[in-house]
Amino acid sequence: MASTPGTGPHGDDEDPHPDETSLQDGPPNQMVEQTCAFCGCRQVVWVHPLATDRVLFRRFGKDEVVPSFWGMCESCEQLYQNGQDDELIALMKSAGGWVWQGTEVDDVLRKPVDVFREADLGRRPVGG
Repeated sequence: MASTPGTGPHGDDEDPHPDETSLQDGPPNQMVEQTCAFCGCRQVVWVHPLATDRVLFRRFGKDEVVPSFWGMCESCEQLYQNGQDDELIALMKSAGGWVWQGTEVDDVLRKPVDVFREADLGRRPVGG
């Protein structure tokens, strides 16, 4: 998954993958160098494209946008399908890909998960 704006190691102004096809072109068919949106592992087997008209939310009084697709490993996919958002958020906290320390967990982690659920167009296997 591409990091949520302002939360990844590249900050707001850097493009972490300048040679990648634009995310507006849809999710990739290959999840090369992608990590699970929740736990951060590299065994991404599912991709969830999102409805681009539903990815906007407010955080700390600013408009933010979640990435147009989220990749998931098998175990996080099962948690997601079972509606176990608290467990997914706990994984996000420990994965290190989401900057949340010293901030409201609901603003930084729960809101993006809620937006993801609302915008999710369904899963598809990577490469499928």
